[in-house]
Amino acid sequence: MIVEIKILGYKISMTPLIKSPINYTGNKYRILPQLIPHMPEQMNVMVDLFCGGATVGANINCKKVIFVDNNRVVIGLLDYFARYKNIKKLIKELVKLTDQFNLTCSGLNGYSIYKKKLVEKNTNNGLKEINKDGFYLLRNTYNALTNKGTAKAFNMLYLLIAYGFNNDIRFSNDGQYNLPVGKTDLNKNNIQKIEAFNERMSMIDFEFVCAEFNSQTAQNYIQDSDFVYIDPPYLIMHAVYNENPKWDNESEYKLLDLLNTFLQSGKKFMLSNITEKKGAKNEPLSYWIRTHSEKVTVINIDYHYRSASYNKKLRDANESEIILLPK
Repeated sequence: MIVEIKILGYKISMTPLIKSPINYTGNKYRILPQLIPHMPEQMNVMVDLFCGGATVGANINCKKVIFVDNNRVVIGLLDYFARYKNIKKLIKELVKLTDQFNLTCSGLNGYSIYKKKLVEKNTNNGLKEINKDGFYLLRNTYNALTNKGTAKAFNMLYLLIAYGFNNDIRFSNDGQYNLPVGKTDLNKNNIQKIEAFNERMSMIDFEFVCAEFNSQTAQNYIQDSDFVYIDPPYLIMHAVYNENPKWDNESEYKLLDLLNTFLQSGKKFMLSNITEKKGAKNEPLSYWIRTHSEKVTVINIDYHYRSASYNKKLRDANESEIILLPK
């Protein structure tokens, strides 16, 4: 379904925006209305580089989207949700798992039935008290699986995200899912996001590719694309997604080298990033922008991540979030 909305004073026809089925830190859902007007109106193939939860690529009117990320677990889970033929059956499988591990399921039974069972009813811990034992049993069971690429494994992983702390995804260096239990469960909002994502992906051609952004595999896809959206880990931010492997100055310079090749070849692209945050500045990117000011346009984005879990210490910090485009 195509609807007409007004963005930045312009009327634009597009499909209704959807959220990613996984809660990926720094996702661009809330600023999509500021991104879309600066993207090409006509695209056959788009590459969503550092796709994360696939929020941007899943919301763009394009014949084919190539989702690229180096997180094999995230890529596998998103591809699993996107290709599932009977999404109602998938939801039933997830509900069955909540029963197996004695977890709450407010998406099916409502929240009030579980709230009555809470001993500490006035805390801000949500359903953590009830789900604690079942969550850690689920986590241990998932971590013990030898094959993490099965439907059963993906279902378990999704529930770990839904019931885990801040709904994040984090693995230890030896591949063990290691977040503690959180406040939420398989609720109606989570179910709706899975269904909406699956429906949207059924409308387009797509590929999910696990690769480094500067690998030959990624470059082959980029070469055949009309447009590349780039949303790398932010050098001066601290979040789960840039902890392992760590995004550092060397990574940033490799990214800037890639942007140089785009400018030389005339490739259309958009980069999302943050140049400044109270007490910190992305020096490599800031210097690159100054030295390429005749070739690129920088647009400020009106949004911050003060509510993000990794940002609690700097809630009031000034952030300079931008998008960068070739002129």
